Amino acid sequence: MSSNAERIIQIVTPLSDIVELLVLGCSIDDANIYSQTLRNSGMAVHLSTAYTPDELDTLMQSLDADVVLVNTDAEEIDFTTAIRQIREISPLASFILLSDNPEEELFFAAETRAQDIIERNDHAHLIYVVNREQQNMITKKKLLAVTQELKETKQRYETLTETARDAIAYIHQGMHVYANPAYVSLFGFSSADELEGLPFMDLIASDDRLKFKPVLHKLDEEHTAEQLDISCVTNEGKNLSVTMDFAPSTIDGEDCTQVIIRSQTSDMDIENRLAELANYDTDTGLYNRKYFNENLEKHFAEASGSDQRLSMILLNVSNFPDIKTDFSLEASETVLKDVTRILNETTYDTDLVARFGEHEFAILCTPGTDAESLASRLEHALREHNFAEGETDIPLKFVFGISHSDAPPAKSATDLISHAVKAWKQALASGTGIVSFDKDGQQITDQNTGNENVVQQIDQALANDRFHLVFQPVVSLHGNSREDYAVFVRMLDDQDQPLLPEQFIDDAIRSERMAEIDRWVIRNAIREVASHRADGHKLNFMITLSAAGIEDDSLLLWICDCLREFKAKGAWLAFAVAHNDVIAHLEKMEQLAEGLRKINCRITLTHFPFEQEAVNVVRHLNSDMVCFTPEISGRLSQDKEQQQLLQDYNDQLHKEKVKTIVTHIEEAAQLTLLWNVGVDFIQGNFIQTPVDTIIYDAEL
Repeated sequence: MSSNAERIIQIVTPLSDIVELLVLGCSIDDANIYSQTLRNSGMAVHLSTAYTPDELDTLMQSLDADVVLVNTDAEEIDFTTAIRQIREISPLASFILLSDNPEEELFFAAETRAQDIIERNDHAHLIYVVNREQQNMITKKKLLAVTQELKETKQRYETLTETARDAIAYIHQGMHVYANPAYVSLFGFSSADELEGLPFMDLIASDDRLKFKPVLHKLDEEHTAEQLDISCVTNEGKNLSVTMDFAPSTIDGEDCTQVIIRSQTSDMDIENRLAELANYDTDTGLYNRKYFNENLEKHFAEASGSDQRLSMILLNVSNFPDIKTDFSLEASETVLKDVTRILNETTYDTDLVARFGEHEFAILCTPGTDAESLASRLEHALREHNFAEGETDIPLKFVFGISHSDAPPAKSATDLISHAVKAWKQALASGTGIVSFDKDGQQITDQNTGNENVVQQIDQALANDRFHLVFQPVVSLHGNSREDYAVFVRMLDDQDQPLLPEQFIDDAIRSERMAEIDRWVIRNAIREVASHRADGHKLNFMITLSAAGIEDDSLLLWICDCLREFKAKGAWLAFAVAHNDVIAHLEKMEQLAEGLRKINCRITLTHFPFEQEAVNVVRHLNSDMVCFTPEISGRLSQDKEQQQLLQDYNDQLHKEKVKTIVTHIEEAAQLTLLWNVGVDFIQGNFIQTPVDTIIYDAEL
């Protein structure tokens, strides 16, 4: 572990175990003495006091006590009743009785089940007892957490077993004691009751019983065996080739064997079907954008080595977002299905048709297809079709953008897509139905398209997977055990040296490559987090989105495709967007945020300025987290005004139930200040610089 990481552990760990100390029946001065004594010993203490019954009643409304000091010599409070009430609210709290004559209060200590009784002014004894009870508290909480987790795990396991597609049974002394519905169905029984008490050997095909006998003996002795391919027989007498996995288990305290049976034929069918489905859009049945891009890269490489022209058509249903608002979700689904049918009927079998975005469709034309003629036929077919919901017509607007690999020459597949996007945007702006990027000089030119050498490097990186992810931990200041990492991107140059974002991002933005870079980052980040999760590490990633990503209508579909591809969950991801980008693209961001929340992704607003309007933006987007603008970190230690602003806005955001993050932490002095303010998370090079590989350290 790096020295920086060791230092942050030393600073953060004590802060994560705060003792919630309640002092009953003592003056405020005495209570402060006890609290300060414990602080001087190295404990982090939060003090609450009550001297009268009314003060205690007020505290009970929000009480959360770890250690309760009770001055038994005081007469203002009925301590027997008070201890009972506190235990109802804080059942894990430890009670330590204070008295001038501890021996005289031993009966009371036993009656109230107090953890200890000590002399009121014996501060050394107090430190020892509170430290012991705090360690016991930590152990109790861990035990409760483990017990609850065990209970939940058992419930999940039982649910998963019942609903699993795999056939699962439990065998005790060669007999069935449990079988899940998939097992019952696989072997042709009508209910699990028919299997209960049935010898497992009865399901083995007669030709394989000699082969299975040694396995059965081993199961009786060890409750496990090697994976086995064998023939079984169903209740109807049909032979079934299966693979068996065995594992030791228990049912009702009895040792038994868990058997998982997979039909070899059905497994192959399912795997092939899943691999096939990964290439299709579930709503339309067309190929999805991932599959289209993969094939475009392959065909572009082939066309580049020959004189063949590769053409691409982008069809955009420009007023599609209004359909869901003005009509209904069902109407928008009908539109998608009708457009899909017309595309399938009008295009050639050799052309590749895909759903490219929410309301965009892409056609990769093979060299024998005239893209302009095909676009004209499509426009005519779409214009002639009556799109309707019931008897109400649905007016639709279609624009086409066409690009070719040779005129002007596209340097990469990304270029071909970019040209087609520019063409349909020109068609939308001019009110023209079809625009070709290379026809009649109707090319969209930028004042500054970026450094050509850098743009070429970006295209090569997109085409050849020459980007690289790095990760920086986002550390909780308050003991949260969740592992969070911010994800950053680097681009490899010709010598395989990483280029920082400031060396290529501006050119990527000017050359309209940023949306494709966002997609690369998202897909590879999801693959990475899914891999770590599969290994049992409960980490989450925070992925930055650019303004181009916010404007990308099909980004949400891309995220969903990636989650399905890598069997990942949206809850593992937070998408970070800069405040200024949100303001500049508010409507698009609202739509994206709504979609991300539906798949359980979190929203983080970054570069949060100390402005009241920014709080309104957080509330409007229902953001989960906020990263304060990084400029505050450098001057926070010396600037009292900045400290007060941070405190004020941190409090406001917490009232909105929004977690807060301060980035660019470079020195230890900032940590105590941020903890006192109540900031939830910190991130910066002082904790750890961005790394290529996430390494798990038991201490961390």
